[in-house]
Amino acid sequence: MRKNDYYLNNNFLEVDYKQSKKITDYDKFNMHLHDFYELFYFLKGDVTYYIEGHAYELKENTLLIMNNRELHKPIFNKNEPYERIIIHFFPWVLSKYDSYNFNLLECFENRKEANHNKIYDKNKKIYSYFKKIIEYAHQKDDTSELMIETLFVQLLILINELFTRKEKIESETIKYNERMLDIIKYINQHINESISLDSLANNFHLNKSYLSHIFKKHAGVSIIRYIRYKKIMSAKRLLLDNNSCSEVCAKLNFGDYSTFFRSFKKEVGISPKDYQEKRSSIERYQVFNE
Repeated sequence: MRKNDYYLNNNFLEVDYKQSKKITDYDKFNMHLHDFYELFYFLKGDVTYYIEGHAYELKENTLLIMNNRELHKPIFNKNEPYERIIIHFFPWVLSKYDSYNFNLLECFENRKEANHNKIYDKNKKIYSYFKKIIEYAHQKDDTSELMIETLFVQLLILINELFTRKEKIESETIKYNERMLDIIKYINQHINESISLDSLANNFHLNKSYLSHIFKKHAGVSIIRYIRYKKIMSAKRLLLDNNSCSEVCAKLNFGDYSTFFRSFKKEVGISPKDYQEKRSSIERYQVFNE
Protein backbone atom coordinates (compact mmCIF):
# COMPACT_ATOMS: atom_id res chain seq x y z
CA MET A 1 0.00 0.00 0.00
CA ARG A 2 1.15 3.57 -0.65
CA LYS A 3 2.84 5.49 2.14
CA ASN A 4 0.61 8.56 1.72
CA ASP A 5 -3.03 8.90 2.74
CA TYR A 6 -5.43 8.79 -0.18
CA TYR A 7 -9.02 9.87 -0.83
CA LEU A 8 -11.18 9.24 -3.91
CA ASN A 9 -14.78 10.27 -4.48
CA ASN A 10 -16.52 9.58 -7.78
CA ASN A 11 -20.10 8.83 -8.88
CA PHE A 12 -19.78 5.18 -7.85
CA LEU A 13 -17.94 5.05 -4.54
CA GLU A 14 -15.76 6.83 -2.00
CA VAL A 15 -12.39 5.39 -1.00
CA ASP A 16 -10.40 6.64 1.98
CA TYR A 17 -6.99 5.16 2.86
CA LYS A 18 -5.48 6.46 6.10
CA GLN A 19 -2.40 5.67 8.15
CA SER A 20 -1.42 7.51 11.31
CA LYS A 21 1.68 7.20 13.46
CA LYS A 22 -0.53 8.24 16.35
CA ILE A 23 -4.25 8.66 16.87
CA THR A 24 -5.50 12.11 15.87
CA ASP A 25 -8.80 13.95 16.28
CA TYR A 26 -9.51 13.04 12.63
CA ASP A 27 -9.53 9.36 13.58
CA LYS A 28 -11.87 9.84 16.54
CA PHE A 29 -15.56 10.39 15.97
CA ASN A 30 -18.82 9.85 17.81
CA MET A 31 -21.23 6.97 17.35
CA HIS A 32 -22.96 7.66 14.06
CA LEU A 33 -25.10 6.50 11.15
CA HIS A 34 -24.90 7.50 7.50
CA ASP A 35 -26.92 7.01 4.32
CA PHE A 36 -24.35 4.86 2.57
CA TYR A 37 -23.02 1.35 3.16
CA GLU A 38 -19.48 0.90 4.46
CA LEU A 39 -16.58 -1.51 4.07
CA PHE A 40 -13.98 -0.96 6.79
CA TYR A 41 -10.71 -2.84 6.29
CA PHE A 42 -8.41 -2.86 9.30
CA LEU A 43 -4.64 -3.06 8.76
CA LYS A 44 -2.90 -1.89 11.91
CA GLY A 45 -3.55 -0.58 15.43
CA ASP A 46 -5.27 -1.50 18.68
CA VAL A 47 -8.95 -0.90 18.06
CA THR A 48 -12.27 -2.16 19.38
CA TYR A 49 -15.10 -1.39 16.98
CA TYR A 50 -18.59 -0.92 18.41
CA ILE A 51 -21.57 -1.75 16.20
CA GLU A 52 -25.06 -1.68 17.72
CA GLY A 53 -24.02 -3.01 21.12
CA HIS A 54 -21.44 -5.48 19.81
CA ALA A 55 -17.76 -4.86 20.45
CA TYR A 56 -15.44 -6.33 17.83
CA GLU A 57 -11.78 -6.72 18.77
CA LEU A 58 -9.93 -6.10 15.52
CA LYS A 59 -6.75 -7.68 14.24
CA GLU A 60 -4.78 -7.18 11.05
CA ASN A 61 -6.64 -7.96 7.80
CA THR A 62 -10.13 -7.81 9.27
CA LEU A 63 -13.09 -6.53 7.27
CA LEU A 64 -16.20 -4.97 8.83
CA ILE A 65 -19.38 -4.57 6.79
CA MET A 66 -21.99 -2.02 7.87
CA ASN A 67 -25.29 -1.00 6.35
CA ASN A 68 -27.05 2.34 6.81
CA ARG A 69 -29.03 1.18 9.85
CA GLU A 70 -26.13 0.22 12.11
CA LEU A 71 -24.67 2.73 14.55
CA HIS A 72 -20.90 2.33 14.79
CA LYS A 73 -17.78 3.82 16.33
CA PRO A 74 -14.10 2.82 16.76
CA ILE A 75 -12.51 2.92 20.20
CA PHE A 76 -8.73 3.27 20.27
CA ASN A 77 -7.29 1.24 23.12
CA LYS A 78 -3.75 2.54 22.65
CA ASN A 79 -2.19 5.52 20.92
CA GLU A 80 -0.18 3.48 18.45
CA PRO A 81 0.17 3.43 14.62
CA TYR A 82 -3.21 3.02 12.96
CA GLU A 83 -3.98 2.06 9.37
CA ARG A 84 -7.25 1.30 7.61
CA ILE A 85 -9.09 1.50 4.29
CA ILE A 86 -12.73 2.56 4.01
CA ILE A 87 -15.09 2.30 1.06
CA HIS A 88 -18.45 4.07 1.17
CA PHE A 89 -21.14 3.60 -1.45
CA PHE A 90 -24.86 4.16 -1.87
CA PRO A 91 -26.79 0.91 -2.43
CA TRP A 92 -28.66 2.27 -5.43
CA VAL A 93 -25.45 2.65 -7.49
CA LEU A 94 -25.56 -1.12 -7.88
CA SER A 95 -29.14 -1.18 -9.20
CA LYS A 96 -27.87 -1.80 -12.75
CA TYR A 97 -26.80 -5.27 -11.58
CA ASP A 98 -30.20 -6.22 -10.17
CA SER A 99 -31.07 -8.26 -13.26
CA TYR A 100 -28.39 -10.78 -12.41
CA ASN A 101 -29.37 -13.82 -10.35
CA PHE A 102 -27.08 -12.73 -7.52
CA ASN A 103 -27.57 -10.12 -4.80
CA LEU A 104 -24.41 -8.05 -4.43
CA LEU A 105 -25.82 -6.57 -1.21
CA GLU A 106 -26.65 -9.91 0.42
CA CYS A 107 -24.11 -9.50 3.23
CA PHE A 108 -25.40 -5.99 4.03
CA GLU A 109 -29.11 -6.61 3.92
CA ASN A 110 -29.99 -10.25 4.56
CA ARG A 111 -28.79 -10.53 8.14
CA LYS A 112 -29.81 -9.25 11.54
CA GLU A 113 -28.47 -5.81 12.40
CA ALA A 114 -25.11 -5.92 14.17
CA ASN A 115 -24.67 -9.62 13.43
CA HIS A 116 -21.88 -11.12 11.33
CA ASN A 117 -20.33 -7.74 10.58
CA LYS A 118 -16.82 -9.15 10.71
CA ILE A 119 -14.91 -11.24 8.17
CA TYR A 120 -11.30 -12.24 8.66
CA ASP A 121 -9.35 -11.95 5.40
CA LYS A 122 -7.10 -14.95 6.06
CA ASN A 123 -5.51 -15.12 2.59
CA LYS A 124 -5.64 -11.36 1.94
CA LYS A 125 -7.87 -11.81 -1.08
CA ILE A 126 -10.08 -8.91 -0.01
CA TYR A 127 -7.03 -6.73 0.57
CA SER A 128 -5.78 -7.41 -2.96
CA TYR A 129 -8.96 -5.85 -4.38
CA PHE A 130 -8.68 -2.80 -2.13
CA LYS A 131 -5.09 -2.38 -3.28
CA LYS A 132 -5.98 -2.63 -6.98
CA ILE A 133 -8.86 -0.15 -6.62
CA ILE A 134 -6.53 2.43 -5.06
CA GLU A 135 -3.89 1.79 -7.74
CA TYR A 136 -6.40 2.47 -10.53
CA ALA A 137 -7.68 5.52 -8.66
CA HIS A 138 -4.18 6.98 -8.87
CA GLN A 139 -3.88 6.35 -12.61
CA LYS A 140 -6.79 8.63 -13.56
CA ASP A 141 -6.78 7.58 -17.21
CA ASP A 142 -9.64 6.79 -19.62
CA THR A 143 -10.13 3.27 -18.27
CA SER A 144 -9.56 3.78 -14.54
CA GLU A 145 -13.21 4.59 -13.65
CA LEU A 146 -14.46 1.45 -15.40
CA MET A 147 -11.74 -0.69 -13.81
CA ILE A 148 -12.59 0.63 -10.34
CA GLU A 149 -16.27 -0.23 -10.80
CA THR A 150 -15.44 -3.67 -12.21
CA LEU A 151 -13.06 -4.46 -9.36
CA PHE A 152 -15.56 -3.25 -6.78
CA VAL A 153 -18.27 -5.57 -8.12
CA GLN A 154 -15.78 -8.45 -8.02
CA LEU A 155 -14.90 -7.47 -4.45
CA LEU A 156 -18.55 -7.62 -3.38
CA ILE A 157 -18.95 -11.03 -4.99
CA LEU A 158 -15.94 -12.29 -3.03
CA ILE A 159 -17.19 -10.80 0.25
CA ASN A 160 -20.60 -12.40 -0.24
CA GLU A 161 -18.97 -15.77 -0.91
CA LEU A 162 -16.97 -15.50 2.32
CA PHE A 163 -20.05 -14.32 4.17
CA THR A 164 -22.17 -17.22 2.88
CA ARG A 165 -19.50 -19.79 3.71
CA LYS A 166 -19.42 -18.29 7.22
CA GLU A 167 -15.65 -17.79 7.16
CA LYS A 168 -15.67 -15.64 10.27
CA ILE A 169 -14.54 -16.07 13.85
CA GLU A 170 -16.89 -13.64 15.55
CA SER A 171 -17.93 -15.96 18.36
CA GLU A 172 -14.50 -15.69 19.95
CA THR A 173 -14.15 -11.94 19.68
CA ILE A 174 -17.59 -10.39 20.23
CA LYS A 175 -18.34 -8.87 23.59
CA TYR A 176 -22.02 -8.37 24.29
CA ASN A 177 -24.64 -8.02 26.97
CA GLU A 178 -27.79 -10.08 26.32
CA ARG A 179 -30.11 -7.59 28.04
CA MET A 180 -28.52 -4.80 26.03
CA LEU A 181 -29.18 -6.59 22.73
CA ASP A 182 -32.79 -7.19 23.76
CA ILE A 183 -33.21 -3.46 24.40
CA ILE A 184 -31.70 -2.54 21.02
CA LYS A 185 -33.91 -5.10 19.28
CA TYR A 186 -36.98 -3.71 21.02
CA ILE A 187 -36.14 -0.12 19.99
CA ASN A 188 -35.60 -1.12 16.36
CA GLN A 189 -38.86 -3.07 16.26
CA HIS A 190 -40.87 -0.21 17.82
CA ILE A 191 -39.11 2.77 16.25
CA ASN A 192 -42.42 4.01 14.77
CA GLU A 193 -43.83 4.36 18.27
CA SER A 194 -43.21 6.93 20.99
CA ILE A 195 -40.31 5.48 23.00
CA SER A 196 -39.01 7.06 26.20
CA LEU A 197 -36.57 6.13 28.92
CA ASP A 198 -39.54 5.61 31.27
CA SER A 199 -41.33 3.23 28.90
CA LEU A 200 -38.16 1.20 28.30
CA ALA A 201 -37.40 0.99 32.02
CA ASN A 202 -40.94 -0.24 32.69
CA ASN A 203 -40.87 -2.72 29.83
CA PHE A 204 -37.58 -4.28 30.93
CA HIS A 205 -38.19 -3.89 34.67
CA LEU A 206 -35.02 -1.87 35.17
CA ASN A 207 -34.14 1.23 37.14
CA LYS A 208 -33.84 4.21 34.77
CA SER A 209 -30.37 5.15 35.98
CA TYR A 210 -29.11 1.59 35.61
CA LEU A 211 -30.67 1.29 32.15
CA SER A 212 -28.99 4.52 31.02
CA HIS A 213 -25.66 3.35 32.44
CA ILE A 214 -25.54 -0.08 30.79
CA PHE A 215 -26.77 1.29 27.47
CA LYS A 216 -24.12 4.00 27.30
CA LYS A 217 -21.45 1.50 28.39
CA HIS A 218 -22.23 -1.10 25.74
CA ALA A 219 -23.53 1.04 22.87
CA GLY A 220 -21.19 4.01 23.25
CA VAL A 221 -24.08 6.48 23.03
CA SER A 222 -26.93 7.55 25.32
CA ILE A 223 -30.23 5.74 24.94
CA ILE A 224 -32.11 8.94 24.03
CA ARG A 225 -29.53 9.78 21.36
CA TYR A 226 -29.76 6.24 20.01
CA ILE A 227 -33.54 6.48 19.67
CA ARG A 228 -33.21 9.84 17.91
CA TYR A 229 -30.56 8.45 15.54
CA LYS A 230 -32.81 5.54 14.62
CA LYS A 231 -35.88 7.69 14.12
CA ILE A 232 -33.95 10.07 11.88
CA MET A 233 -32.61 7.17 9.81
CA SER A 234 -36.16 5.85 9.41
CA ALA A 235 -37.28 9.36 8.50
CA LYS A 236 -34.67 9.50 5.74
CA ARG A 237 -35.97 6.29 4.18
CA LEU A 238 -39.58 7.46 4.39
CA LEU A 239 -38.68 10.80 2.80
CA LEU A 240 -36.99 9.02 -0.09
CA ASP A 241 -40.18 6.96 -0.55
CA ASN A 242 -41.95 10.25 -1.35
CA ASN A 243 -43.77 10.62 1.95
CA SER A 244 -44.39 14.24 2.87
CA CYS A 245 -42.52 15.71 5.83
CA SER A 246 -45.70 15.88 7.89
CA GLU A 247 -46.52 12.25 7.06
CA VAL A 248 -43.06 11.15 8.18
CA CYS A 249 -43.41 13.10 11.42
CA ALA A 250 -46.72 11.37 12.15
CA LYS A 251 -45.57 7.86 11.17
CA LEU A 252 -42.58 8.05 13.50
CA ASN A 253 -44.43 9.64 16.43
CA PHE A 254 -42.16 12.64 16.84
CA GLY A 255 -44.94 14.41 18.73
CA ASP A 256 -45.10 17.60 16.69
CA TYR A 257 -43.54 18.88 13.49
CA SER A 258 -41.27 21.42 15.15
CA THR A 259 -39.65 18.64 17.24
CA PHE A 260 -39.17 16.54 14.09
CA PHE A 261 -37.74 19.51 12.16
CA ARG A 262 -35.24 20.45 14.91
CA SER A 263 -34.14 16.84 15.51
CA PHE A 264 -33.68 16.15 11.82
CA LYS A 265 -31.72 19.32 11.14
CA LYS A 266 -29.52 18.78 14.19
CA GLU A 267 -28.50 15.28 13.08
CA VAL A 268 -28.44 15.72 9.30
CA GLY A 269 -27.47 19.37 8.96
CA ILE A 270 -30.32 20.31 6.63
CA SER A 271 -34.12 20.37 6.85
CA PRO A 272 -36.22 17.29 6.01
CA LYS A 273 -37.52 18.95 2.84
CA ASP A 274 -34.05 19.96 1.67
CA TYR A 275 -32.80 16.43 2.33
CA GLN A 276 -35.66 14.92 0.36
CA GLU A 277 -35.04 17.19 -2.62
CA LYS A 278 -31.26 16.76 -2.51
CA ARG A 279 -31.30 12.97 -2.29
CA SER A 280 -34.01 12.63 -4.91
CA SER A 281 -31.96 14.68 -7.36
CA ILE A 282 -28.88 12.53 -6.66
CA GLU A 283 -30.81 9.33 -7.31
CA ARG A 284 -32.27 10.73 -10.53
CA TYR A 285 -28.74 11.65 -11.64
CA GLN A 286 -27.51 8.14 -10.89
CA VAL A 287 -30.33 6.52 -12.86
CA PHE A 288 -29.87 8.93 -15.76
CA ASN A 289 -26.17 8.09 -16.00
CA GLU A 290 -26.49 4.32 -15.83
